[in-house]
Amino acid sequence: MPARLVALLPPLALVALVGCPEERPDAVRPPPRPPQAMLSAGAQNQPDVLTLARPTGPEWFGIYLGGRKAGWTKVQLATELRDGRNVLVGRSEMLMRVNVGGKTVERSQTEERVYEARPGGRLLSFRAVFGGDGGDRTVTGTCNTRERCTATIESPGGAHEERTLDGVTETADLADGVRLAAARRTTVRGRQIEFMKLRVRDQQDAFVRRERVAGAGVQEEVSVVEEIEIGDRMPVVYQVADDGRVVEIRYGDAIVSRPETEDRARTLDTVDLFALGRVALPRALPRTVPAAITYRIEGLPPAFDAASPRQKVARDGKAALLTVTARIPAAADPAKDTPLAKAKDGARPDDLAATAEVDSDAPTIQRLARETAGSAPGAYAAAKLLATKVYGTLEKAYGASHDRASDVLVAGKGDCTEHAVLMVALARALGIPARQVYGLVYARYSDGQDALYWHAWAQVRSAAEWIDVDPIFDQPVADATHVALGTGTQVDVVGLLGSLKVTGVEVKEGK
Repeated sequence: MPARLVALLPPLALVALVGCPEERPDAVRPPPRPPQAMLSAGAQNQPDVLTLARPTGPEWFGIYLGGRKAGWTKVQLATELRDGRNVLVGRSEMLMRVNVGGKTVERSQTEERVYEARPGGRLLSFRAVFGGDGGDRTVTGTCNTRERCTATIESPGGAHEERTLDGVTETADLADGVRLAAARRTTVRGRQIEFMKLRVRDQQDAFVRRERVAGAGVQEEVSVVEEIEIGDRMPVVYQVADDGRVVEIRYGDAIVSRPETEDRARTLDTVDLFALGRVALPRALPRTVPAAITYRIEGLPPAFDAASPRQKVARDGKAALLTVTARIPAAADPAKDTPLAKAKDGARPDDLAATAEVDSDAPTIQRLARETAGSAPGAYAAAKLLATKVYGTLEKAYGASHDRASDVLVAGKGDCTEHAVLMVALARALGIPARQVYGLVYARYSDGQDALYWHAWAQVRSAAEWIDVDPIFDQPVADATHVALGTGTQVDVVGLLGSLKVTGVEVKEGK
């Protein structure tokens, strides 16, 4: 099984977003879902997941950020005899280690997926263990039918939670979808469980071309396969040799994974995530609201040009002219603010749901939300109270990361990701549609460099519009230095790490 980098990106994205800056005085339509895993027509009499050529034993890969090694993965797929039946078992291990704000941040993750040992065999059970940054927890589950699985989450201290996952069509073919797509020169699709957020995602591995590559003085032809979650804008690109070796895995310009020996893979460099992710600016920026800022950005793919009422994008050659307009929302007028009792009317279920990460159904989250803003007259009025509460409750700290909102509340500290996930959970606990936002924000550090840094904040919905709120800066309206690149579960923005350059800014205050 190749290093399924897309399955490891949520942890990587969270590690990257941990590098959000502190506030300082001087600073700062998708294809239809397939009903089951599918192979395109004409795939008969070709290799299947059990007969694919692949290296024997575990495969080790080094993960490089900006040319420096920040982690490794170990993966293996093999048949085993369990309880008198043959099963196909996929295992992976991952470790990432980076420096964030002067602190070393480390995350580990191990996964095991057990399938029926046959082509198209269904997922039977799974186990994932997380450690380090983001908090320690274990997720185990069984799939009693082809489309429904039950998962149990266990955390230190005896915390125990169960969740049901519907619409799972994960099969043994997805266990090695990249190699299967390469061998058959086809597309493999299905709905796969992602353990970090404990959700079901539409996954696709698509053969796109053959190309010749050189390495160690030898040239060979490889198959190029693109792996993507349907709805994302940037694929993970694999190069697969005809003997089944994965030659390279690339995500954007800065993230590369290569096969290595175990000893070499485990040897890591010191990677400063702030330095790698920093996007330098030609001038200082204001934090005033209202205001509009136009950024001339090089390296931003057109796939990221989606416009919103807050952001507009135009193209000037290869550069994107991205204008962010921060203004007082209509919901600031109490007469226009959506009544809290009607906030959920017409909202998308995904923007209200309690999840393993945004556990808005947790008793502690429910209680704090009601105590803080349960009597507010409108959704935005409540959101402002919640943002201020999160700002005042959480200590601003790096290297103290927790992925679950209830764990953040217990810890009482964190960076932008913790502030954002707690804010979203509290809002959803009151029936307010809310989601996380990922992107960039302005800050200035001790070296005097004005720059944009990777950041996370929240959006809430009222008066038929999404309103950006930043609880770590205590901003009821996020200022125009907030450049949104993704929302909700859309963490493909990590593929832009190290590839963006701002060559000009134009500021219009009071707009």
